[in-house]
Amino acid sequence: MPLMTNLYTGVSGLTSSQNAINITAHNLANVNTKGYVRQQAQFADTSYTTYGYSKVNTMQIGYGVYSSKTQHYRDILLDMAYRQQLGREGYYTAQYDAISEIETITGELNEQPFQNSLSDLWSAINEVAKTPDSTVARSSLVMYAETFITRAKEVYDDMVNYQERLDVKIKSDVDRINEIGDRIHSLNLLIQSVEAPDVEQAMDYRDERDNLIDELGGLISITYEEDENGYVRIRAEGEEFVTKGGCFHMDVAQLNAQDSSTFYTPVWPQDGGKPVFNLGVEIDSSHNNDIGELKGLVQARGGYSATYKDIPHITKPSEEDFEDAEAYQTAIDKYWNEDYPAYEDAVFDYNTTVGNSPIMKAQAMFDQLVHTVVTTVNDILCPNHSDTVIQAGTTLTLPAGTVYNQLDDGIKNALSEAGITKENSFHANGVAEQEITFTLLNDAKVTALDLDKASYGMDDEATPGTELFSRTDTIGRYTVAEDGDGNKIYLYNPYNQFGTSGDYTVSNLEVNKTVLDDYSYIPLSTKDEKVNMQVGQDLLDAWDKAQINLDPANMTPKDINDYYSAMTSVLANDGYVYKVIAENQNSVVATLDESRTSFTGVSSNDELTNLIKFQNAYNANSRYINVVSEMLDVLINKVGV
Repeated sequence: MPLMTNLYTGVSGLTSSQNAINITAHNLANVNTKGYVRQQAQFADTSYTTYGYSKVNTMQIGYGVYSSKTQHYRDILLDMAYRQQLGREGYYTAQYDAISEIETITGELNEQPFQNSLSDLWSAINEVAKTPDSTVARSSLVMYAETFITRAKEVYDDMVNYQERLDVKIKSDVDRINEIGDRIHSLNLLIQSVEAPDVEQAMDYRDERDNLIDELGGLISITYEEDENGYVRIRAEGEEFVTKGGCFHMDVAQLNAQDSSTFYTPVWPQDGGKPVFNLGVEIDSSHNNDIGELKGLVQARGGYSATYKDIPHITKPSEEDFEDAEAYQTAIDKYWNEDYPAYEDAVFDYNTTVGNSPIMKAQAMFDQLVHTVVTTVNDILCPNHSDTVIQAGTTLTLPAGTVYNQLDDGIKNALSEAGITKENSFHANGVAEQEITFTLLNDAKVTALDLDKASYGMDDEATPGTELFSRTDTIGRYTVAEDGDGNKIYLYNPYNQFGTSGDYTVSNLEVNKTVLDDYSYIPLSTKDEKVNMQVGQDLLDAWDKAQINLDPANMTPKDINDYYSAMTSVLANDGYVYKVIAENQNSVVATLDESRTSFTGVSSNDELTNLIKFQNAYNANSRYINVVSEMLDVLINKVGV
């Protein structure tokens, strides 16, 4: 019955037009929805019935039209480029933010730079050099020394606090990555269930999944592919992340305990706790491994809080320091065969750890500056002799209160040879409750105050060896022993109360409490209580002496003032490089996003045009059905067919 066929044809057009109107209305409703991708109905002919053939064509009757599919407008290549560049932008932004924070912490971006404290201390030293016996000059020195240490601690502590804030952010990013992975897996299953009957496409689910992949690409380097069933598999940093089996979660672990660090390191639990990122390789665009905010945060923060000890140094032997050519040649051979290879290994370790992290690099260079200032002052006020030999047969008396852990190894060995141990002669806490007298069975080589070069205080006892800056974890710079003749030997304490290296690092410094209580203890006099003008001059000369280099990449020695300027210049240059790259990446990402939006975005004008077009098509099909209906009515009711 051809007229009934015509009726069905009109109904198919009506249904298809209605579906197109619904899709267009859905587009218009989401015109301002972030990440929404434009959809468009695609039509196709239904089946045909062949009723004959002519000389020029096949004679067929068609049965109308149907909605073959809903087109989802995405450009796969643009998506891949956008996600990669978004990840690269996140990486360099994290680096630049770290440098900016360091500049803020040191005060280089405001009116109170750390350099002011450094300059004030130098001015105080200059005044003491002019009038060492002046109480005012001494009090000013102590006051500015305390200000210097306080400000240095503030700067270093703020850097550590910033590392801790980044650590929280790293944990948050890891949690978010896992959340995204779980949701993508759930959406994969939802998309499969909706599209499996091949009736409709799960476009809104696909949009949500694509938005999550965008976000994931900004956080970490990813690769992905979609199979024929609509399931997207994702690899993160080369490892399986989202598979048909689910999402393999990332975790965090504290892997730097040897450096007294509790910072989190992202790891793969399914791979035996393997770190997610390999930071021991060169990271740049040419290797395509400078991608992901999380990697940028981990690298910017570093693995621990660095100190001056992390910066490797080496000194080539000078012929002037040796009495004969044979000794010099022996030293040179050792330098090239042992010292220099070890230095190269240390430089590699530095470049792949401290040198890779803006914060750790700044911490190490800053701590080296403070360490140099402090030890320069202390070593002039209290000069040590590292090769002091106490002869065998000498009777030594260590005072009550001696801390065993702090003693020089030479004294510990001498005590052991005399049958005196920490367990049998010291309190449980390692402190001597009474004097300990023993006789050396063998020569003991120790580091001690060089009394021939030392200055003395203006106190009643004319005390030598009073340092200006002290270590908070060490009781006294020296353990004062006496030999059998009543001569005092100021034994340098190289260790702290816990038996580990007693270092003059920022976090371990304070102004000597003895000096704070009484300025007269500052050793600026000779043994016969005369003013020692040479000490002040030595301090000034040492301040202006080129003695420290920034790091292995900047080997030119600097004096103290030039060092700080060079340090801030290095940080500023690094910051400028990261800023330029981050801004370029921001521009690239914006351009790619604009290109994607122009392709996938909803244009209200275009959609309104389509809406009118499909509405007209709907009306035309409606009128067509009315005409066919009227024809059927005439044939049935009036003609009597």
